Amino acid sequence: MARDESVWDTARFVRAYLALLSAGFRRQATYRLALVSGLLTNLFFGLVRTALFYALYRERPDVAVQGLDLADALTYVWMVQAMFGIVWASWIWEFPEAVRSGDFVVELTRPGDPWLRQLAYELGRTFNQLLLRSTLPLLGAAAFLPLALPTTPAGVLLVAVSMVLASVVAFELRFLFGTVAFWSSDYRAVFNIVFPVLWLFSGFVIPVDYFPAALRALAEGSPLYAMLMAPVHVAVGQSVTASLAHQAAWVVALGAASRVTLSLACRRLVVHGG
Repeated sequence: MARDESVWDTARFVRAYLALLSAGFRRQATYRLALVSGLLTNLFFGLVRTALFYALYRERPDVAVQGLDLADALTYVWMVQAMFGIVWASWIWEFPEAVRSGDFVVELTRPGDPWLRQLAYELGRTFNQLLLRSTLPLLGAAAFLPLALPTTPAGVLLVAVSMVLASVVAFELRFLFGTVAFWSSDYRAVFNIVFPVLWLFSGFVIPVDYFPAALRALAEGSPLYAMLMAPVHVAVGQSVTASLAHQAAWVVALGAASRVTLSLACRRLVVHGG
């Protein structure tokens, strides 16, 4: 009997978080105009950066010795465009604004784990982005450009796994930034201060493969590598196992850090009336 009750509780637990994931997916699906504008933006900047990399490799063919040939570099361009809406999510301020307004206290009164609820809901929104905003530009570019994407089912699956791990790392970093709102109402300033570093060290401006050796080692050891460059290297078939292991390690480490930070933050949460 006890075992049956345990199985039933587990099933209810799974159904609850799957429902949150589904709700996140459906919510993101309602923003059709945002999807179209995001796709057009990705297309525009993808074409601009494609032209830049063609020019770079034509004028400086020796740049290929950095570890990325032209096909790899073009794959980097379109993988970054595919990941943009996931890593730099448009809903980044929803959590800290809920903390500042006091609305987040409602989350603490609901059954279940507030951190897991946030994760499930955001993953639903992320999966919507992956299915539409990420896949369409990448497949479109692959139809006209010599991208170095995998062609086997196993290779495609590994890229998909890497992109999901990257989205979890991105959520955890956003969550950690969001917890600043528990201590300061000027949480946007903190993000604006570190954002240029995030932009560069994540590999969004240029691939970290082009960095000097010491700087590259620093970037590749950070969680920022797990957000963008790890999926790129998995896609082009470079250090696949190491990249996936790096991502998984940061998922665990950042997950633990964000949960501990939330626990500490909730001790100082003050709302009107209690």
